[in-house]
Amino acid sequence: MYIEIDGISKTYGRRVKALDDINMAIDKHEFISLLGPSGSGKTTLLRIIAGLETPSAGRVLIDGKDVTGQPPHQRGVAMVFQEFLLFPHRTVVENLSFPLRMLHLERGEIARRVGWALEILSLTGLENRYPRELSGGQQQRVALGRGLVASPKLLLLDEPLANLDRELRQEMEIEIRRYQKELGIPFIYVTHNQEEALSMSDRIAVMSMGDVEDFAERTIVYNHPKTPFIARFVGRSNAFHGRVRSVSSTAMVVDCNGIAVQASNVGARPGDEVDLYIKNEKISLLRGTAAGENAPACTVRDVILRGNFTEYLLAAANGQMLVAGLPAGAETFLPGENVTAVWDEAAVDAFVRRLQ
Repeated sequence: MYIEIDGISKTYGRRVKALDDINMAIDKHEFISLLGPSGSGKTTLLRIIAGLETPSAGRVLIDGKDVTGQPPHQRGVAMVFQEFLLFPHRTVVENLSFPLRMLHLERGEIARRVGWALEILSLTGLENRYPRELSGGQQQRVALGRGLVASPKLLLLDEPLANLDRELRQEMEIEIRRYQKELGIPFIYVTHNQEEALSMSDRIAVMSMGDVEDFAERTIVYNHPKTPFIARFVGRSNAFHGRVRSVSSTAMVVDCNGIAVQASNVGARPGDEVDLYIKNEKISLLRGTAAGENAPACTVRDVILRGNFTEYLLAAANGQMLVAGLPAGAETFLPGENVTAVWDEAAVDAFVRRLQ
């Protein structure tokens, strides 16, 4: 593998463990996201890879070389931060040229690399503008260009789209992924925004409390969460808790305070406590009320429009609130209507809380 994170740990003082034995292997052509809430350790890990922090234990290898003890400028790594950090009194060309002049490159080579960055980042025609004369997206492109002109072996991005509005952020997501594929170098992208991670990444490392909960392809992370934390954090899900009422070789029925949920048997036995998660978009609605497994009777409490889908807030007979996400063009329901929420057994992500 091109990048190896080998047993990286980071402890501050005696008690605060920011990272706990992190191991990851990244291919040269991969786009990787470190996804997690604030305090999960993702930025600390990124800074260790960059050489801006020293690990308490473990190694960082880039292209087969142990760079753990090397300073940042010797690693062949570039980093793009949340703040654009452009020089306000320098033009686009001057901002792009700055890191190359620090490398003492010849004038002709600097011009060649800056010209390449202007073209690939769609900045041609803006060469002599100052940052204040650029849009947010254009400023972000210049910040990216400053990282790319040095021809790094690896580009690290620390929440670079956090200060952009939603529409511009979505445009930049497409552009950043395109840049990575065209350049053929690994990008490691830190974000707490699951939409960013899912739209851009080849694989996602979901982080929590200094640990990697899972490191897998984005479809696996979304559709088959490995832990309860991932089931809660990635996607919008309905959460149930109950006790196993009955089991077969392949399925189990869980009593969740009067709602019967059937799920694939994950090694549970009758009486075990189980946490269950069902993503909003995997719940459908039928008119009228019925009772049965994976089919609680509900009343529509509210309707929320979210662009290409509609969320229905539902009150089940036991008082539990559920959310169903139906795509645009699906049958519509009104507040006060009695409905049945239904889902497939395969839609349920189940985790045994305690095995006897």
